[in-house]
Amino acid sequence: MAPVNLLLVGCGMMGARHVRGLGELERVLPGSVRLAAVCDRREDYASDVADEAQELFGARPAIYADIDQALAGQPALQAVDLVTDPRSHDGLAVKLLGAGLDVICEKPLAVTVERGRRMVDAAQAAGRILAVAENNRRDPTNRLARALLGEGVIGQPNFALQVLINPANRIIGTAWRHRLAMGGVLLDVAIHVAYILEYLLGPVTAVTAQTQQVQHALHGKEFNGKEVDVEVDSEDCCTALLEFAGGAQGHVTAHFASPGETMYKRLLIGSAGTLNLPGDRSGGEIELRRGCERVSGEGLLELVPEYRLNEAEALLFGQRPAGYELDWPVVDRKLIAAEMHDFVTAVRERRSPETDGEAGLRSLAIIHAMMESALAGRRVTLDEVLAGRVRAYQNQGENAAV
Repeated sequence: MAPVNLLLVGCGMMGARHVRGLGELERVLPGSVRLAAVCDRREDYASDVADEAQELFGARPAIYADIDQALAGQPALQAVDLVTDPRSHDGLAVKLLGAGLDVICEKPLAVTVERGRRMVDAAQAAGRILAVAENNRRDPTNRLARALLGEGVIGQPNFALQVLINPANRIIGTAWRHRLAMGGVLLDVAIHVAYILEYLLGPVTAVTAQTQQVQHALHGKEFNGKEVDVEVDSEDCCTALLEFAGGAQGHVTAHFASPGETMYKRLLIGSAGTLNLPGDRSGGEIELRRGCERVSGEGLLELVPEYRLNEAEALLFGQRPAGYELDWPVVDRKLIAAEMHDFVTAVRERRSPETDGEAGLRSLAIIHAMMESALAGRRVTLDEVLAGRVRAYQNQGENAAV
């Protein structure tokens, strides 16, 4: 098949990472995609990404300052990789979908559920594909965990514990992540948890949460080494109780401002055992405990004889990995390659991608349900948030200074 003609919109930190992921995809499955053009209003960012693309693909993509120029200059485009800040996602995606292009959008889908719904509705109205770039879901560790749960190795799941305690005084990639108008750090980072927990345990139905803002100012370096000062105006600490449609409970704690100890924990408890999962993109092994029995590594593979990664993921990580030892930049580009392969295959086959717009909307709603619950001081159902009946916190974000 001919490669999918792709436009990259957004050439900052994630845009550069996406180009490396596309390069990794071309390494294992040549001819999957053609990066026809890149677009960013910052000419230096666009030029740097185009230079890197030329090294990876042997051809330099065209450079545009805005999407109207790109659409006019590249009539053969089929799809767009949208990697701008989340507040701009809905406006750009609606325009691109209306122009007849399929779109994969970086997470979070949007800064509010209403904006995300606009994107989903636009894709449906145009008959186009809308995908969300959720890399951690493709981590072989999470693939294996889902296979183990499917085999019933811990019986019926009844509880999930997720703890993320991160260091203070650290800008997470970009300064805008710490601004309420852009969704805030809990939305931008903890949304991975929402994706993974629904992937492993099924739909979340309700949330009860408390939040607080610990940091009010940050000084540090962005992804490109630039030193910046940030006036933080979004919550950076949250504790939430989750209810799942299947009957399980969940406890999520995320704290992005610890001045001392840090911690990561993802534990799934079932009627017959527990699964202790390593951090996403770490390559660590899952540990299964059933009474005094402990199983990890290759021993887990014996419990799931049908477990296999899909074609692209197998080329990237091996058919039946129980773990891996790879540097973080290598893992990052491999997982982006996996998500991009799913998207371009969906474009060719005219099928729904694994993480479509509805999946992105649900994960967005889970995090906002936490924030809305904390503000309202009560339990909030996901249906209330998805339907827009509860949105006071999101209204604050819409009115916040950019």
